[in-house]
Amino acid sequence: MNMMLTNNIHHLETHEARPILECYGFNTLPTWIALDAVEAVHIAEQIGYPVAVKLRSPDIRHKSDIHGVVLHLRTAAEVETAAQAIFDRAAMLYPTARINGLLVQRMADRSGAQELRIDVHNDPIFGPVILMGEDNAHWDIHRDAAVGIPPLNMALARYMVIDALKTGKIKQRSALEKIDVPALCNLLVKISQLIINCPEIKALNIHPLLISGSDLTVLDASMDIQSFSGDKQKRLAIRPYPKEYEENCVLKDGQTLLLRPILPEDEPLHKTFMSKVSVEDLYKRFFSDVGELNHEALAKFTQIDYDREMAFVAVAPNANINPDTNEKEDVVLGVARALSDPKNHDAEFAILVRSDMKGLGLGSILMDKLVRYSKQRGLQYLTGMTMPSNRGMIHLAEKVGFSIDVQLEDGIVEMLLPLLDKKDS
Repeated sequence: MNMMLTNNIHHLETHEARPILECYGFNTLPTWIALDAVEAVHIAEQIGYPVAVKLRSPDIRHKSDIHGVVLHLRTAAEVETAAQAIFDRAAMLYPTARINGLLVQRMADRSGAQELRIDVHNDPIFGPVILMGEDNAHWDIHRDAAVGIPPLNMALARYMVIDALKTGKIKQRSALEKIDVPALCNLLVKISQLIINCPEIKALNIHPLLISGSDLTVLDASMDIQSFSGDKQKRLAIRPYPKEYEENCVLKDGQTLLLRPILPEDEPLHKTFMSKVSVEDLYKRFFSDVGELNHEALAKFTQIDYDREMAFVAVAPNANINPDTNEKEDVVLGVARALSDPKNHDAEFAILVRSDMKGLGLGSILMDKLVRYSKQRGLQYLTGMTMPSNRGMIHLAEKVGFSIDVQLEDGIVEMLLPLLDKKDS
């Protein structure tokens, strides 16, 4: 991509974008370049019929303007006639346009398949946004597209796809092969990762995406690229998952846990975790009876903006949750949160440990993780609030160096920890 920018190339057509897409696991159609009608016939004879021929021109962005795409060509005569007609129309309607030949592709099997369109635009406020809908000639992003904001994971991509289906942006047609939702979600996640990793991509257009069940094939794609410098994460509305904060820790009983930022996919794990915390401990954490948390409440805990809020989960990987069946899965044993103010001056913290995990040092581990994170963020203070009866949290805070202000009349204890050394303040 940098080499193309060095050569002053800022727009990539299908054959140029294809290697980039394939690096991210996209299924694409092989594409050949023909400089004239005779060469187009020769390529078609080699790859087999039926074929499609498509205009190549950096000056004619919408091929439909000159009927610059002709499909289902089944003979050499049809290919030669269609190719020459494209050249003639381009010369007549755009006499000064640069014409770089034709793309020749073998026709994909469209039987039972549906055609979708996926675009990536750079919004001046939200940064890159992913748009998805059905492929049609009168595409209107405000009317026809479901919208997602990177970074997407499988959970967020599913919300985007389900929303598109519910609102009619995408229609499940009985005559066509039913769309495989997880496969489409996986493709959206790949697009999200491509955009995150490559800030040089100003715009991406996949038009169309052929989808038949779990088979997804990019038939045509184009990219607009430009040079980029600076922090590539700051251009995103939501900060990507900060993998750099992952680390292992060891409890007093020798058990090794993974400390990592929370993920939207943790919602079922978080629900199980909350069910293992006693009513008394939940009351001390939330100052009220919590009851069973619904999806909306759990989503607020697990779908966070890493730029303003952080939640670290202590996870026992592949824990044996059912000795009888030897069933294993990740288990959340504790959570620590820090929510900073808009000026990044101070953050309010909270720590919750599963009630059957007390006495193993997990609270201290989570507190240490929060303090280190807050210092790294450049925060000046870490604050918290608990109840006078929560002696465990008060003792832990005192041990770390928090100042404790017990307000018995209000039934609260305020905790404050300065994070900057005197020489830094």
